[in-house]
Amino acid sequence: MNIRSFFAAPLQQHPRPWWLPVLTLGITLYGIFVLHWDLKPIVFLFWWEVILIVGSALVRMLFALDGRRFTDNMGQKIFFLLGGLLMGATFVMFSVTFTFQAFSGNDYSALAGIGNEVRIMVAGYLLGLIVHYFGSGYFRKASPAAELMAPFVHMLVLLAFLQALTMHLIPRYPQLDQATWVAVALVVLKFAVDMLFAQIGKPLRQALQHSD
Repeated sequence: MNIRSFFAAPLQQHPRPWWLPVLTLGITLYGIFVLHWDLKPIVFLFWWEVILIVGSALVRMLFALDGRRFTDNMGQKIFFLLGGLLMGATFVMFSVTFTFQAFSGNDYSALAGIGNEVRIMVAGYLLGLIVHYFGSGYFRKASPAAELMAPFVHMLVLLAFLQALTMHLIPRYPQLDQATWVAVALVVLKFAVDMLFAQIGKPLRQALQHSD
């Protein structure tokens, strides 16, 4: 199989890396059950992934051609870039606010051992851009506005549910370990919302139809 046929395959032609939710959940579960993480690495990786989502959205927006040349709509892209940076910083701030309760305590030694997991997550997002955006050729027809807004809608839904759980529902039960339940809510809710927006079933169905 040559490179052109690889990128033309149905699984690679899906415009977004549909497998990322499974990768990020796998990293978290490996850390919990194999590396015996406490709550801090789980929350830190969530903050880090929000930054990666924002960065990926900005890259996709900048290189979205919408059927035109790269420089044709540069003024619009600069406007979107400034707005995206502002919104991205806001989402990062809210992510920290809603989950900081699970980051309590003065022992941060567990964070020293998550370098490999951070690098794998970064590599996953880079691979998603290379394969599903640039390699598939989707960037040529992508709309800058859509590429910027889709990830932000994803995060808005996630943070809205996360706020409801961590700021309102969980505090109603003071007998529970609040920090632990914040981390549990974070892992479960994030995977559910990621799966909803990734639409994993569509590329898999296309691949099965293509193989027939």
